[in-house]
Amino acid sequence: MKKFLLTVAMATCTLFAMAQKNYTDDLVVTIDGASSPVQSSIIEVVDNGDNTCTLTLKDFFLKSGGIEMPIGTIVLTNIPVQATEKGYSTIETNQNIVIQQGSYVHDWVGPMLGEIPVDLKGKMSAEKLYCTIDIDMSGSLGQIIEVVFGSDFVETSINGVEAENGAVVVYDLLGRRVKDVVTPGVYIVNGKKMIVK
Repeated sequence: MKKFLLTVAMATCTLFAMAQKNYTDDLVVTIDGASSPVQSSIIEVVDNGDNTCTLTLKDFFLKSGGIEMPIGTIVLTNIPVQATEKGYSTIETNQNIVIQQGSYVHDWVGPMLGEIPVDLKGKMSAEKLYCTIDIDMSGSLGQIIEVVFGSDFVETSINGVEAENGAVVVYDLLGRRVKDVVTPGVYIVNGKKMIVK
């Protein structure tokens, strides 16, 4: 009987652990072409058990030019999850939400803005989450806030680039050979993906 109860308890804990995952990674906010400094953030993803998930970005702040604006907690529900053959899942949704109060006492701006459109696209595995969250505040603040969480961890489809005689060979994602890397982006260096920030 003890063995059975222990097995049930362990299975329940395993299901709960798989149902909720906290991802910690870099978050960058871009407004009108200007990006904020990189900040470490946590996004919680809860598996709803029906090929959908709920994504929560708690205590979201806009940081720009030394000014911090407390926005609040962004919760997106019933996001469709599509498994791929490459070991990760894609997530995508467009929802109108009301940003919730943050988790501590503060003058959170988000709840005062009313319902706003939010567009999310991303990829997730057991270890990594990469997503873009576009918050359309054009009606209230006259701008769209672009949020990028993590970095794209999916390999590109460019394969088979090899260096000759120890030379460094660099290509952009359009397959053009690059002499000097001068702009941030994704490049193929000697056959391996490299992200330049």
